[in-house]
Amino acid sequence: MAWVVILEGPDGGAGERRRDVFEVTPAPAPGREREELGRLVRGIHPGAAEVGWDGERAVFDDGGRSVTARFARTEGDDPGPPAQGTLFDG
Repeated sequence: MAWVVILEGPDGGAGERRRDVFEVTPAPAPGREREELGRLVRGIHPGAAEVGWDGERAVFDDGGRSVTARFARTEGDDPGPPAQGTLFDG
């Protein structure tokens, strides 16, 4: 069973949302999901600041744009389209 991270945020000026899915290896360590999501989002959106956490999903403000991030398993939790890349390869 593989893990993915799902990022959702604005897609340009059209007001639509963009959803990016990346395979994550290795899986996040239990209890460190929030920290790993923050590291990932700030790697893609350097100016993003965390503004919320509900135990599963982190919300970031990237210059007035909202970006959400969460981990999911590829089996039993539909992550959407196939993974677009691999992050955290070790």
